[in-house]
Amino acid sequence: MSTQRARRRRTPSVGEHERQCEAPAMQVGPHASARPARNAGGYLPGAIVRIACENFVTYDAVEFFPGPYLNMIIGPNGTGKSTVVCAIALGLGWKPSVLGRAKDVASYVKLGHAQGWVEVELQGFPEEQNVILRRIMFRDSNTSDWMLNGVAATIRDVHAAVSRFHIEVGNLCSFLPQDRVADFAAMTPSKLLQDTQHAAGDPHLSEWHAQLIQYGHQRAALVTRLEQEQKEHDHLEARNAVLERDIRRYEERVELEKRVASLQVRVAFANYREAKDRYTAAREKREEAKHALQTILLAMQPLETALEQAQQRSSKITILQTEHRREADEAMVHLKRLSTSRESIEQELASLHEQERKLESLEQERRRAMDEMRTQIAALEASVATGPPSVDLTALDQQWRAVKTEHRVATEDVRDLDAQTREWNAKVQRARTQHKEARLTLDRLQTVRYQRLQILARGDRDTYEATMWLEQNQGIFERTVYEPVLVALSLKRPEAARAIETCLSWAVQRTFVCQTRADYDLFTRELIDKRKWRLNVVEMEGGPALSTYTPPMPVSTLTSHGFDAYALDCIDAPPDVLRYLCSTAHLHAIPIAFQGGVDPAAMEKDRSVRRYISGDTIFSTTYSSYGQRLPQTLSRVLKPLRNFAHTSDPEAREHALHAVQSSEAELERAEAALRDLEADRLSKTTHLEQLTEQRATLSAQHQAAADEHKAWERLQWQLRTKKERLQEEEKRPSVVLQRQQLDQERRKLVVERSKVAERAVRLLQTMARAYNASDEDGLALLCLISEIQTREAALRDHKVQVDEGEQAVRDAIAAFTDTKEHALTCKRRAERCLADASEDIQDQLREYVNETDRSSAELMAELERTQAQLEIPSSVGPSVMEAYRTRKEKIAQLQRTIADARAEQVRLDRAIAEVEGHWLPALDALLCSVNNRFAAAFARMGCAGEVRLAREEDYEKWGIDILVKFRDTERLQLLTGQRQSGGERSLSTILYLLSLTELSRSPFSLVDEINQGMDPRAERAVHNHMVDITCRPEAGQYFLITPKLLPGLSYHPLMKVLIINNGEWLPEKLRCMYFAPSPSVSDVAQRKRQRLALAAHA
Repeated sequence: MSTQRARRRRTPSVGEHERQCEAPAMQVGPHASARPARNAGGYLPGAIVRIACENFVTYDAVEFFPGPYLNMIIGPNGTGKSTVVCAIALGLGWKPSVLGRAKDVASYVKLGHAQGWVEVELQGFPEEQNVILRRIMFRDSNTSDWMLNGVAATIRDVHAAVSRFHIEVGNLCSFLPQDRVADFAAMTPSKLLQDTQHAAGDPHLSEWHAQLIQYGHQRAALVTRLEQEQKEHDHLEARNAVLERDIRRYEERVELEKRVASLQVRVAFANYREAKDRYTAAREKREEAKHALQTILLAMQPLETALEQAQQRSSKITILQTEHRREADEAMVHLKRLSTSRESIEQELASLHEQERKLESLEQERRRAMDEMRTQIAALEASVATGPPSVDLTALDQQWRAVKTEHRVATEDVRDLDAQTREWNAKVQRARTQHKEARLTLDRLQTVRYQRLQILARGDRDTYEATMWLEQNQGIFERTVYEPVLVALSLKRPEAARAIETCLSWAVQRTFVCQTRADYDLFTRELIDKRKWRLNVVEMEGGPALSTYTPPMPVSTLTSHGFDAYALDCIDAPPDVLRYLCSTAHLHAIPIAFQGGVDPAAMEKDRSVRRYISGDTIFSTTYSSYGQRLPQTLSRVLKPLRNFAHTSDPEAREHALHAVQSSEAELERAEAALRDLEADRLSKTTHLEQLTEQRATLSAQHQAAADEHKAWERLQWQLRTKKERLQEEEKRPSVVLQRQQLDQERRKLVVERSKVAERAVRLLQTMARAYNASDEDGLALLCLISEIQTREAALRDHKVQVDEGEQAVRDAIAAFTDTKEHALTCKRRAERCLADASEDIQDQLREYVNETDRSSAELMAELERTQAQLEIPSSVGPSVMEAYRTRKEKIAQLQRTIADARAEQVRLDRAIAEVEGHWLPALDALLCSVNNRFAAAFARMGCAGEVRLAREEDYEKWGIDILVKFRDTERLQLLTGQRQSGGERSLSTILYLLSLTELSRSPFSLVDEINQGMDPRAERAVHNHMVDITCRPEAGQYFLITPKLLPGLSYHPLMKVLIINNGEWLPEKLRCMYFAPSPSVSDVAQRKRQRLALAAHA
């Protein structure tokens, strides 16, 4: 049991201890507890018979068998000596913290592996089988599974099995790893005492010590409580002595308090009476203010009526004035319009005058134009006289008809090609539709790939990004680089998905496979070196062919054992990916029975298959490398199905892929035919365009000839037009006639101007009348405004009186409301004071309820005088008598408690003396024996050492002091973690541990590289002393781990030497001839015929 567990053990009470002590005392001394009987092989119960590991720290797989006495484990640094220490500690259920190394269990799984295990076999008690403990450690989850004698167990079960043998891996006195050597020297004396008691001596030492510590704590707490209660008792008695002379003052204050209470009620009723009187006066004043306001309102009504009538007359006059002004404005608008018309007439008269002035010049211009037209007519008549042009259009018409015929044929050819093109376009569209449907079908079947890519994206973003990059850049590689196994692999048999996922670790599932070294270098350079992605990638160039991976047994034998197929037969992938899976996961050698029913015993007998799957369980069989090569089978449940949960039908996918390829070929054929048609159409279209241009040229020549004829016809039209214009000019009137026409127009304009002037005069008269009426309305309105202002001033004066009257009413109402509320408040306060008073005071107050001879001020003055008397400082409170009685009861209670505590103190002193009577002699005997051995060991080396018991008042602070002296000039000095050198501390530590060996209750002890820092003389002396102590017939099992071996050391037939040979290859039989010759080793070889070799692949 560990030290921590011992601390948690319940310590019995004093009564329980008295019952325990009735049993006869146990013998105290070095031989108080005899060791259990050994078995035929010499092993004590709890001794380590066998240790096995797989994928543990530096070991791939190892199994060895320690001897029952001294086991010396030798090997160079880094070969895995300390790994043996880790295997023992972790295999027996202790936490990694006892090793002083990594704190996580996952750190002890060998790198590159998801799990590892360690197995420790302990010698059982007589008539019982050995105890086999296996701890399976998982790197990813940092957890452990346990098996006890081949059955799944809990850590509690493991601790219960180990504690039966008194194994204490956490005790540095019996188990000292390499990284905890310095901790031993730095241990406090009290901690050293606890570990020594757990490791050696009487089995009850730790229990007695724990009882003494608890009793000591109880006694210290009891003494403290006694002191506090006695002090409180004396204080309470002193306080009561003071209270006795203060009681007389209490009655006087009670009478004053009653008088104060009576006056408070009388004051409240006096305040209510006075408030009620003020309420009555305020109510009368409110009624008077309301009557005065009503009188003012009645006097103001005639003024309001007169003002309203004046305002109505003012509104009517304002309307009339507005009408007159509107009439004047309209006349002004019409006048402005007439003025505009007059200006227009004046302008027209001026224009007629100007036309008359220009008549002579216009006449001369007309005659000149007529002469020019006659000249032009003569020229045109000469041109027309030559006649129309004579052109022969027959040849042009024949050429144009020939070109038109050829153009029609070419157009029909292009139309035929267009029809064919449309037909092939339809075929291309159908082919594209078929290809799209085939691609959709393939995509649906490849949804598995999408699902697995999403798994990669969630679980390993770098691998997912690399897969997407590879999909876009596959063309830069020499040969195909395969996507991660998770994506590239498909299942032929979906029922094998869970088995395949269990066989393939996550690292394997996300591995890329390259076929050549050049592709591997390019892939790693682009993605790992440049982008710093963390990826798994392998190259299979030069590796064994897939055909070389043959199954361990033929299919016929496989089915006879109940298997359905090998794991490799259940999957489909590119050959190089299958090669990688065979070399890494050995899928070609793992048979699967989907329905179970495989006999593990038969498989162990067959020995051809080391790993197989039956139902939902995977079995792993290992065979011992020594002796009869006995098998051992480990089974565990398959992992839950996650990554390979999505599968597809390979045949359907192949059919869909073939449909995609066929549709692509058909699409390419249709597109090729379409391209040929388009090329032919381009040639025909070019020829058609040439014919079109030729036809256009002929049409242009024909049009030119027609244009010449049209030009002659246009000259004829111009000639006719010129003649007609000349006739029109000759027919125009003369200058005299034009002057007459202008005079007529001038007379009309003069008449119209006179009419405009008459209308303007009438409008001016109308506007003058409207303005005069508006001015009269304005004067009348000014008189009314003066009257309205006078009446408004009078009304404002009356409104001021109304406002003052309303304010007086509001003030009276507010005063009334305030006095009413105050009166009600005073009434409620008085009633509440009367109700809160005691019955005696209520009876006393009945005669004062209706008193009117004294005012509230007089009563308040009397109340203040009485309260002033109460405010005189006094140490007597209202509860003085209650406090006095309470203290009396508390004093009596304390007297009883103190008496009980003193009796408990006597019982504790008796119990401490009784337990110490058992513990101290046994402890002295143990330390005396340890000191004798320790001092003798130091004396043999020419030094001095002593072990002392350090005593303190508190049993928890008792400890063991180790004093050493390595030089004659020194005195004995306390062993600490700083004072001595490393070699001196190591020497002192090992000698102290060896001094405990014969007295130890643990079935085995261990020290790891304790000789670090020792000189050869001290190391040789320590080794010989250890051999002498641990190879006696009554000694227990002991492990010494060392990286070096001095020549000429002493050996014993009972000791066993375990040599760690590090390397990738190890001969099947290892003999002593392989080692450098040494007399001592040869002597050992004669006595020990079998050596066990531990092979580790670092």
